[in-house]
Amino acid sequence: MSPKPRVYTTRVVGLFMATAGYFSVAGLSFPVLPRLVEREFDGSKADIGLVFGLLAVGMLFARPLAGVMSDRYGRRPLMIVGSLIVAVAQIGHIFAAETGHLWVLFVVRVLTGAGSSAMYLALATTATELPSAEHRDRVFAAFSTMVLVGFAIGQTSGEWVMQEWGFQPTYLMATGFALLTTMVSIALPETRPDNVVPAARMREVFHPVAARVGLVNLMVFTAFMGFNAFIADYAEEFGMEEVRWLLLLYSGTTMAMRLVQGRVMARLPRRTLASIAQSFVIAGVLILATAQGTGQLYLGAFVFALGLAWNVPLMILIAVDSADDADRSKVVATVTTFGDIANSVGTLALGFVAESFGYAGMYFLVGALVFAGLILLRSPFLSGLEGMGLSRSEPVAPAASRT
Repeated sequence: MSPKPRVYTTRVVGLFMATAGYFSVAGLSFPVLPRLVEREFDGSKADIGLVFGLLAVGMLFARPLAGVMSDRYGRRPLMIVGSLIVAVAQIGHIFAAETGHLWVLFVVRVLTGAGSSAMYLALATTATELPSAEHRDRVFAAFSTMVLVGFAIGQTSGEWVMQEWGFQPTYLMATGFALLTTMVSIALPETRPDNVVPAARMREVFHPVAARVGLVNLMVFTAFMGFNAFIADYAEEFGMEEVRWLLLLYSGTTMAMRLVQGRVMARLPRRTLASIAQSFVIAGVLILATAQGTGQLYLGAFVFALGLAWNVPLMILIAVDSADDADRSKVVATVTTFGDIANSVGTLALGFVAESFGYAGMYFLVGALVFAGLILLRSPFLSGLEGMGLSRSEPVAPAASRT
């Protein structure tokens, strides 16, 4: 009787290290970038939304090309190139601040988004391909946890370095995080299946099943940026100067949820979990919208994180369960592209809503969007997807082999 394959192999741990390194850069931007916009460029709430949204614009336009390159040349080259682009872009933040021109920062943010698109697509696809089928849920849940580890590292260290030494050392540290990711990525194995055929036409880049899941992801992912892009500025309205503890509560709560996700998702139906999670997200943003003090900000962040922690892993796995193995890269690219749309168009719109109606009005709008996503999730719109109603105690066969 052959022994069961290990879950957390050396290669899987390497993937986790690369993930934490990259998302340390992303996490650093949440407390630091709003202050950079306000203090170095004299920017407004709308400008904060714009610089975060332009990151997603870069991701959105690069995503189809990244998907094709991933299938043609492999996951590892995409990680290496993507992390190098992100490293160069961090130096670009320093240059933009020295010029004092907001348009220079806009260009840097689009470049950052292009590198981030390649990086995340390669990481997430590898996380579905590196483990054996029976361990995919657990490894992907742990991978999602490492995203939060990176966020926590970046959020806490970024704000502290910024307050102690300023913006330039902060973005030099971010460059170091990105280069660390490059070095780890070089040592990772290639996981692209031999039967993958790169898309020949643009319409082949996107997966039709994953597009339906992606639309729900768009609704909920707007909440992610509504919190992370604006919470630092919102918290300052309550006199909170060190927002990293609020962000750390959010990241820590999400991390705790993801530590148990693998086993929970292996036993309970996907749609039930997603419905409960989105209900918590709605409750969290409503607490933020009606907050009267810092205590409610912490409570809102905690409840919000309890729900949002489940969204991305569930959305990607629901889509992956319903597609052929050879389509995994397309599936991940499709679902995350809808997240990019939420990040770009959604974050841009939220910035203008906050400028016109305040952050309370913005969070009420976010709650309405998540509620719309919950309605879609429970409607016949997603009822045909294979993975949604299954109790995942056993691995699900690829879609092509199901009868």
